Amino acid sequence: MKWIKDSLLDIIFLLVIISALFYNSSTTFIIIWIYTGLLLFAKFSALFMPFLQKRAAKTDTPDWIYHIIYGLSFGLLIYLEKWYLSAAWGVIWVLSIIISLKQKNKNTK
Repeated sequence: MKWIKDSLLDIIFLLVIISALFYNSSTTFIIIWIYTGLLLFAKFSALFMPFLQKRAAKTDTPDWIYHIIYGLSFGLLIYLEKWYLSAAWGVIWVLSIIISLKQKNKNTK
């Protein structure tokens, strides 16, 4: 259950995105934009900085949990017709896959 603690922030923001389905406010989307920007920065940084990849690899969270979180976020934002946000979450999802594959390749060598 330690993986829940590791992915708690992503789960919270998934809940924020879900709440936007029912309570459509500009404040909610500002919060989502800020988190999206920070997460994009973190993913791009991890892509090019090996020590961040090592740190990310220490999590107990299975990859499929992040795929579910990012996929749901991506799909919900498309449903809400927030095209730029959904594109950003699509990039986050793709970068996560690339980073995960890099980590798996390093572990098999």
